[in-house]
Amino acid sequence: MSKVYYTPWRNDLEMVDKFNKILRKSNFLDNIEKDDRIAIKLHIGEYKNFAHVHPLYIKGLVSALLEKDCEPFLTDTTTYYCGHRFSAVGMLKNAFYHGFSFANIGAPFIVADGLGDDKGFSVKVRSPLNELFVPNLFREVDKMIVFSHCKGHGLTGFGGSIKNVAMGCVTKKSKLDMHKVVKFCYNDALCDGCDACKDVCDREIPLMENGKRNLSLEKREDCMHCPACMEACSRGAIKLEELEKIAQVLPLAVEGIYKVLGKENVRSINWGANIVEYCDCMPFPGRTIGKNTGIYLSDDIVAADKAFLDDVNKSTFMIDGRPDPEIQTIEGEKIGIGKMDYERVIL
Repeated sequence: MSKVYYTPWRNDLEMVDKFNKILRKSNFLDNIEKDDRIAIKLHIGEYKNFAHVHPLYIKGLVSALLEKDCEPFLTDTTTYYCGHRFSAVGMLKNAFYHGFSFANIGAPFIVADGLGDDKGFSVKVRSPLNELFVPNLFREVDKMIVFSHCKGHGLTGFGGSIKNVAMGCVTKKSKLDMHKVVKFCYNDALCDGCDACKDVCDREIPLMENGKRNLSLEKREDCMHCPACMEACSRGAIKLEELEKIAQVLPLAVEGIYKVLGKENVRSINWGANIVEYCDCMPFPGRTIGKNTGIYLSDDIVAADKAFLDDVNKSTFMIDGRPDPEIQTIEGEKIGIGKMDYERVIL
């Protein structure tokens, strides 16, 4: 049975200090060896979104790792959509804006997929993904600590450690492949050609003809089936269906990353605070949908996510037709990346 080290959230205590203590009281960092190159996989948040993990927690983790004479660095991959983090230059600027600079944290931020165009290397995974493209940086990593903000997500329902690895440790191509398992549906009878979908698409995919959107004219291969145009359409002409499919493929991507790094070399930290309705990829977090629960540490990525979900009402995340957040953990256990049964150790 996997262990999940847990410290409950207390508004009357200094949580950063509690986190620093749990790092040292548990055996969470016992696998770290001298000179190990440690990737700290985190999400620095889209520009102006401040719901993400606070830099002081990352600074505490870096300090604990430096005590072990290893080489920690922060990392993430660039986005497929054309936001501030689409390129390495924009990503590094964002890291600085949000407090993840070397001067502040004590470790450098390295963009995993180079300038953003690294094609990566191929890893065979299960159907329906079949193939995963992983940035070349991960060939040189000894260990990885996944530091995740637990929050809602428009497509997957919930974002924790599984999603952080699956979507955040792959190239743009694999991000697109995973999003496209969601079914895109368009009803031209409801479309009035208002251009709302066109206005919100950063890749300028929607094209209008004779007062209607014409999918046959579009570069459909570039569409990532994100909810932006659906949410912009006041007529209900655009729908996304079978959202559960993206939640089902996320564990397959994690399994692919484990083939590269080794399952035993990846550990997870879930930050159960600022539980908001939207992913940190958005420029705004949306409303708070749950109370702060605490901080979770485990060498089992499934157990880490399950422990958090056990502390919140999972229906909290099942808004606007979003899928059951436990699909990720259920599928993860099925393919062997972790177990839903765990022992909680309160520190």
